[in-house]
Amino acid sequence: MTTSAPIRVLILGGGFGGLAAYLGIHRRLHGDARVTVTLVSDRDVFEFTPMLHEVATGGLLPSSIQLPLRGIPQCCLERFVEGTVQRVDLDRRVATIDVPAAGSSIELPYDFLISALGSTTNFFNTPGAAEHALTLKDLAGARALKTRVLTQFERAVHLSTNEERERALRFVIVGGGPTGGELAGELADLIRHELARAYPSIAAHARVVLLQSGERLVPQVDAWFDRRARAMLRQTAVVDVRLRTRVREIRSDGVQLDGEFIHAATVVWTAGVTARPIELQASHPIERDERMNRLKVDASLRLPKYPNAFIVGDQAWVYDREERQPYPMRAQFAIHEGTVAAENIVRTIAGKPLEVFRWRDQGFLLSLGQGGALGIAFGLRWSGFIAWWLYRTAYLAKIIGIRAKLRTALEWTLNLFSPRDL
Repeated sequence: MTTSAPIRVLILGGGFGGLAAYLGIHRRLHGDARVTVTLVSDRDVFEFTPMLHEVATGGLLPSSIQLPLRGIPQCCLERFVEGTVQRVDLDRRVATIDVPAAGSSIELPYDFLISALGSTTNFFNTPGAAEHALTLKDLAGARALKTRVLTQFERAVHLSTNEERERALRFVIVGGGPTGGELAGELADLIRHELARAYPSIAAHARVVLLQSGERLVPQVDAWFDRRARAMLRQTAVVDVRLRTRVREIRSDGVQLDGEFIHAATVVWTAGVTARPIELQASHPIERDERMNRLKVDASLRLPKYPNAFIVGDQAWVYDREERQPYPMRAQFAIHEGTVAAENIVRTIAGKPLEVFRWRDQGFLLSLGQGGALGIAFGLRWSGFIAWWLYRTAYLAKIIGIRAKLRTALEWTLNLFSPRDL
């Protein structure tokens, strides 16, 4: 493609997919005056969300998993806009952005679009879930959960019966998988150590109930991994893991199951996500996955009929032909998809064939509390301290920003010799 005017690349979303896309263009086109990049995000910080469970349980401070988006390399970024995407006109190649600081909306034209708006919590139409359950999608949710845990312990001190204390200190997590399992493990550690020392008279009444609707707690991996994960959580004597358990309703005082009601003052929803909605104006039909609202793209991550529009991350429905199912909505996939989309824009500009998105399994790591983890990496199964060290090393490498890496490493080191931050 050759043109005298700059080629305008518009990236929507400052999460894993959007940031990976920008850094990919930065690496490949640094110093190329033909291309301008605009990044739009509804917040001015990037959050390393896989570590939210550690913020919620005092293992990390919020600043350790944050990176100001204005702190990323600005050399290839013509403009950063803090605003919310209202709609995208695919035919006109224009995105309309609501900018609160300006008190109005603006239109951003583009030649290439990368949409990486991520996902939002999916309550699957469960009655009462949106009203009464806490979530763990961002730092605000992590702070709210930490505050709730500490408040419930403080409240339980003043209760008169053991039944009241048990209800106040029962924490129900709805949804297994990596998020639910890791939160349960960290919360059990917090209860058994820091909170047991701070509240010695009532900590024994605290329990974590982990509810999973499926046959496996961690459905992404094999049966060995799943059995070990459940065994390690149960060994804490704090976590009660229940499989094949469906939640019918969430109320302010607990969770209704089939034939049973669990009294609990705190319910955390980690059961799933759905792609963040985006209004697309288009003369050609746009296919979506009805269950998760993801946009169906081709093997090069482009919208059919709109070859200049790339969709990545949790918004993208990309079919895995080997597994015969769409790729999961996880951070590592969003990062790779963002990188591939950036590469394909570079190739389109250069008139070269596009890259097809392919995934090479990088293993699976799950942290289940201080010093305990499971992993499948390098073709081997790992458990215990070695898996926990691998987990910490892998995630430290993935954290973006030198300051955030150093803060995280320092806090993890301090946690080996001192209590968590309460």
